[in-house]
Amino acid sequence: MEKTKVQELEVLNGYFNSGDNQIVIVYGHIRTGSATVITTFAEDKEYLYYCACSASERLQQFLIGDILRKKGHDVPDFPTYKEITEAIENYAIKINKPLVVFVENFEDIIKASPNFIEEISSVVYKSGHPQMMVVLMGSNAAWIENNMVEKIGAQAANISGFLKIKLYSFQEMRKRFSKMSDRDVISSYAVFGGNARLWSYFDENKTFKENVCEKFLDVLNSVLLRETLRILEENLRETAVYNTIMYGLANGKNKLNDIHHATGFSRAKIMVYLKSLIELGMVEKVYSFATTGHENVQKGVYRICDPLAHFFYRFFYAHLTEIIRLDSEEYYNTFIAEGLDEYVASAYRAVCREYVVKLAEYDKLPFKIDEEGEWVGKIDSLDIVAQSESGDTLVGACYWNSKMDVDAIEKIRSCCKRARVNPDYYYLFSAMGFEDGLKELAEKEASIKLIELEEMMNA
Repeated sequence: MEKTKVQELEVLNGYFNSGDNQIVIVYGHIRTGSATVITTFAEDKEYLYYCACSASERLQQFLIGDILRKKGHDVPDFPTYKEITEAIENYAIKINKPLVVFVENFEDIIKASPNFIEEISSVVYKSGHPQMMVVLMGSNAAWIENNMVEKIGAQAANISGFLKIKLYSFQEMRKRFSKMSDRDVISSYAVFGGNARLWSYFDENKTFKENVCEKFLDVLNSVLLRETLRILEENLRETAVYNTIMYGLANGKNKLNDIHHATGFSRAKIMVYLKSLIELGMVEKVYSFATTGHENVQKGVYRICDPLAHFFYRFFYAHLTEIIRLDSEEYYNTFIAEGLDEYVASAYRAVCREYVVKLAEYDKLPFKIDEEGEWVGKIDSLDIVAQSESGDTLVGACYWNSKMDVDAIEKIRSCCKRARVNPDYYYLFSAMGFEDGLKELAEKEASIKLIELEEMMNA
């Protein structure tokens, strides 16, 4: 298990090992593969599990009550959440062991029953029973972070803590796809990101192109295309509107006015749907690293942050008819090959940012990072900006499909002036290598570090 996952597991075990009764919210990217933090945490513990569905309060309570009755618990047909928790308390007393209760998709309960946490708290936190730890698991990170506390009000005081489960790192994917070429692994990461549950669809013994042709484009075996459509239909209710907006975003319409002109929808309508897409974790609003160069920042930029959805809308959505008509290789060469490098470049930038953060974690940077991000300007952008508490600054640029030459450093310095950033260090990444002139400059100037693809991949 990688370092980040070990740390997340330690946090959960810390709550459990305290011996106290707890209500802990675990949210984010929970379903990321079989060896998850949650399943590892549960391995040596007595636990109960319930996966909530989107339902009325009455139906939800009936469904939970039905499960309890089948297990021999005496509860009404429509038990309150307090009565449900009391039945679980009686079970804990019967086995006389600490008990963990996992409730997945808990947000579906709270949206219909705002007093849910208050009801279960009255039982969980009382004395006289073995330790009870309720783990409320949710995947709607934006709603949990931005709307939940407003929904539950003062009940938030009954929550012992929060743990956000992060996606798996690119380095973990590199380990799992050790037989793939470096460029193919990064291209695969551009499709799946850190969602390890999806990685198993690709075969590391095949090229990226072969995997896409087989799992997306083979009419008889296009399991990933069907899985993508299933996920989108499950999350996007009014698909016509969402599809139109997502297609625009995937094809470079990233500002509200651009989306308005591309779709014909009113700006007010677009904002409503963008808010929903953000809550679903499919779209994000781009925020630049805070500098004093405010007047040069590009504001109001949105982008798709779910890699699988982005890949679908960029390369498949407008050409579903052609998937049936063309053979897989012809489709790939016609509709994917030409635009792939531009698409993968954004994933490469994310991989480079992750690499810088990992260097800091292992004390291999000149300073400890306090803040990091990107700076998106009106004219140009800085792919990586990182600063220490005392103001030490690192900037980075990432070239995916061309060699970096000595002119690049001048472009970066010009961009830094517009951003009003004074870098102490320049970390330059190029998947295609560096021209001799830039190598010579880096030898003279200690502030410039050149990182080739092989060095980053084998770190």
